[in-house]
Amino acid sequence: MAIRVLLVDDEPMFLEALKALLDHDDRVEIAGATSDGESALELATRVRPDVALVDLAMPGMSGFELTRKLLANAPALHVIAVSGLSHEGDASKALDAGATSFLMKGGLYSEVGDAIVDAAATAH
Repeated sequence: MAIRVLLVDDEPMFLEALKALLDHDDRVEIAGATSDGESALELATRVRPDVALVDLAMPGMSGFELTRKLLANAPALHVIAVSGLSHEGDASKALDAGATSFLMKGGLYSEVGDAIVDAAATAH
């Protein structure tokens, strides 16, 4: 059974590239994709993903805040925090917010499928 994934990123090109990459991974099913925190909360309630890939730097609701809200609504959800910028402390702040793991966008393409499988296998 494929792992259902919600993608949340405000960069349309990155979101499309990630969808295209994951479409070729039989272990993963894209349950939904959106570009902001508010719609991600609504979408997560409807599609009930197993894992959410959440960009940390989004306008409006930050990825940190979104992670906390997603997990408050669905404690069994696993969140993988994603960032294109390396700000000191982002990884630990994301983990403190409840993320299962943290990935940099630059190396994401080769490891994203494995990271999703690993996150889904992690016990809360």
